[in-house]
Amino acid sequence: MVKIGFPKAFSQIQALFPEKEKERDLYIVAENTVNSEILGAVRFLYKAEQVNIYEMIMTMKGDQAMAVFDGIIRTLLYKMAEDGCTSLSVKGASGEFAAYFKEHEFTEEGDTLIHKAFIGEFFKPCAGCSE
Repeated sequence: MVKIGFPKAFSQIQALFPEKEKERDLYIVAENTVNSEILGAVRFLYKAEQVNIYEMIMTMKGDQAMAVFDGIIRTLLYKMAEDGCTSLSVKGASGEFAAYFKEHEFTEEGDTLIHKAFIGEFFKPCAGCSE
């Protein structure tokens, strides 16, 4: 089973983010509850209405990895929306991560992907619910 949440201690993810200056940042992780293995993590900070994602690491590989990544992002954005955030920037996304955000109508500004109203994009009612 996969559990997505905020790690209780930095030591759980320290191997993924070994730089000392990253200890005080915020993280959300996906964990395999069977063996306590970290499947992926996102490093972020937020202030006022803005969420900034700085780093995304997926240790899980294969077909399900992007589904788990989507779960991490949606869980993070749901929490950030509850805290009043509406704008999201993603620094240095590449490969599958960049494609994921571009599919959600992010615009490029240099090496940053921006969405000024992520709530409407990530939490649309499904086709069956919109009737």
